[in-house]
Amino acid sequence: MLETFKGFNTEVADLDELVAMAAFGRNFRAEFESLNVSVPEFVDDQLRTIKREIETRVADRRAARIRELKAQRDSLKTAAEKREAIEKELASLGESV
Repeated sequence: MLETFKGFNTEVADLDELVAMAAFGRNFRAEFESLNVSVPEFVDDQLRTIKREIETRVADRRAARIRELKAQRDSLKTAAEKREAIEKELASLGESV
């Protein structure tokens, strides 16, 4: 498991694997601390990398879901509402109707 953690490639891992590696890394780090032994630099480096990747993926998923919900909401608009929105956008871009 340690060799996997050391060479873990966040770009090819799925979210479950990222979370598992983060859990392993935190436990590994905690054990060093409980034994009053200095934590190797690679541990904190990997944990930072994994955490950033998790945060990025969660934010990407959230943004995708927001786009999906907005598209659903827009599909519920009537033709008059869609026309009005287009006219407002054209006006804001300086285009006369």
